[in-house]
Amino acid sequence: MVSSEPSLSDHRHILFTLQGSVPEHLIRNPRGINWGSFREGLRDRLARGPEMNMKDEAGLGLAIHWVQQALISASEDNCPLRPVKTGRQSLKWISELESPEQE
Repeated sequence: MVSSEPSLSDHRHILFTLQGSVPEHLIRNPRGINWGSFREGLRDRLARGPEMNMKDEAGLGLAIHWVQQALISASEDNCPLRPVKTGRQSLKWISELESPEQE
């Protein structure tokens, strides 16, 4: 939209209206993990694991994969995803603007 507001120039302002949302970025903060529950969950997952023959490469690979998945699952269960807090104030400023005719 071309603005009728004076611009102190021989050109007129062009106004754009953008709509949409800012994607929320989620992270896990290891400082917030519940370590007691993590250990308990990991111990439980490892105890339920299959019997593995680690004398050959295939068996060792399976064991490594099982332990890796148990660690990931225990950490995801006990360290929730949280939104990243940004220090940028521009997002608040933009969200307060509703239309150019407010004034």
